[in-house]
Amino acid sequence: MHKRKFSFLLTLFFLTTLHTFGQDPHFSQFYANPLYLNPAFAGTLNGPRFSLNFRDQWPSVPKNFVTFSGSFDQHINLLHGGIGILVSADVAGKNILKTYNASGIYNFRARVSREFNLQFAVQAGCSHTTINWEKLTFADGSTGIPDNYDIKIKPQLDLAVGMVGYTSFLYFGLAVHHLSPVRVNFYEKSPKELKLKWTAHVGGKITIKQKMKDEINFGDIFLHPNIIFISQKLKTAANSVLSRGIFHYLHEGFYVNFYPFTIGAWIRHNFENFDALIVTCGIEYKIFRIGYSYDFNLTKLERTGGAHEVSLQFFIPYSPKASQKKYQWIAPVDCPRF
Repeated sequence: MHKRKFSFLLTLFFLTTLHTFGQDPHFSQFYANPLYLNPAFAGTLNGPRFSLNFRDQWPSVPKNFVTFSGSFDQHINLLHGGIGILVSADVAGKNILKTYNASGIYNFRARVSREFNLQFAVQAGCSHTTINWEKLTFADGSTGIPDNYDIKIKPQLDLAVGMVGYTSFLYFGLAVHHLSPVRVNFYEKSPKELKLKWTAHVGGKITIKQKMKDEINFGDIFLHPNIIFISQKLKTAANSVLSRGIFHYLHEGFYVNFYPFTIGAWIRHNFENFDALIVTCGIEYKIFRIGYSYDFNLTKLERTGGAHEVSLQFFIPYSPKASQKKYQWIAPVDCPRF
């Protein structure tokens, strides 16, 4: 009886934390967290870039979900590409369930033609999930891991690859995460794995007003339309009540950059219904950018409080020498920063 109670409550707990177990945490400021979206964005600004991101999902829910992310990337001529470091932490249920990730990225850059460039990236890292059993109370009033349950949690290898192609007015990319399946459960009799996550994105830059061709000045106006598609599969045991198949999300939106200000609007939905309306605003000045976005829920979860997200980026402008411009230097990807 004790085992049955434990299995039922553990299953119920997993159902309430589907955000973590069903799919990777997502961010709504896609290009403010570029390495998380696609590792091939490592080094795309040429100079050093630091990115910090915070997301508070469903703040009206007592045991909500909070996600942190931080990254560094830079282009290095000697390596013919960029390097990056990405770390993240996802906290669910008031510090009951935590998932940590850390990875390194190498990105190779190639010039296909005078106007078209490609970047290819490999990402290798470690994923580790912990659970605070002392904060769980079972039907018999006990806490902690019940007797006779040998639940082991080990760090796991996590691999990804990515590609980005771009011109001065168009950019697109494809990323594949979890090339090695990542296990996301603690109970041996109910195995679950995060399988491949596919991310495809395409966007463009439309110049409405620009005073100087090679510089961006106050009052310049640009429009960035974008589409992002994400698909991820969760593999579960046969006949599992948690079996949810494949998650599909399509994001369609745009940014308007009236330098130094940016505003944006996105719709997130799957093939059955609309999920959220995302509004974004940001400002950039000299070496930093700061952005804020809010997700308005369009489903029956409208009382959860949506989601707040804040991003902060620091970057050091890169001015290549004349010789680098002629033979080595390739212009950075000119995509949104929020």
